[in-house]
Amino acid sequence: MKRIKIIAITVMAIMMLLMINQVSYATIDSTIHFDVIYEGSIKVNQPKETLIILEGENTPLHSNVRVKVDIEGPAKPKLMATDSAGNLIDIAEEGYWGPASGFPIQGTFRNETKVTSTASEPGTYTFTLSLLDVQNNNDILAQKAITFQVQPDTPPVANVIVNETANEMVNEPMPELPKTGTSMAEYAMYLMGISAVIYVVYQIRMRRK
Repeated sequence: MKRIKIIAITVMAIMMLLMINQVSYATIDSTIHFDVIYEGSIKVNQPKETLIILEGENTPLHSNVRVKVDIEGPAKPKLMATDSAGNLIDIAEEGYWGPASGFPIQGTFRNETKVTSTASEPGTYTFTLSLLDVQNNNDILAQKAITFQVQPDTPPVANVIVNETANEMVNEPMPELPKTGTSMAEYAMYLMGISAVIYVVYQIRMRRK
């Protein structure tokens, strides 16, 4: 009986530890949030200028944070950005933004990162940005998911049909116009016939005299 109680207490302790770890990982600082800004539609293989903003208001000190980027979609796009040292980094390839040791945030702040994104396949993409507290077991301090459509870069089918029809019309030979009216040869034959009739009539009249 005593052994069963010890086992039950041990199981409960393990469950409580798991719950504490889960709650700790799911902690979100409500003073911090992400925003993503871009204009117009997004098309395949066309670079799109995007602004990723990390803002805080009266945020307590977090000495070591970094941004984790998760992407779901038909293909992995390029997310090119330049860090403070002037290095061009593909955030999608790295999976993170910021040094591995993290960077500090505190108080009221606004960090803007200019990103040039390019997708090689059309379809639906979902970007999830997570601000991790590196110093505290990568706890999530803020998170935002963005879903958007990448459109194929193809001309409308109707335009293609019109262009092909126009090309066929240009390449086809012009049809011959139907002949109308009377030709010069026909006029000559008519005149010869009339002249012959007049001559015969003239000869008959001369003989009667």
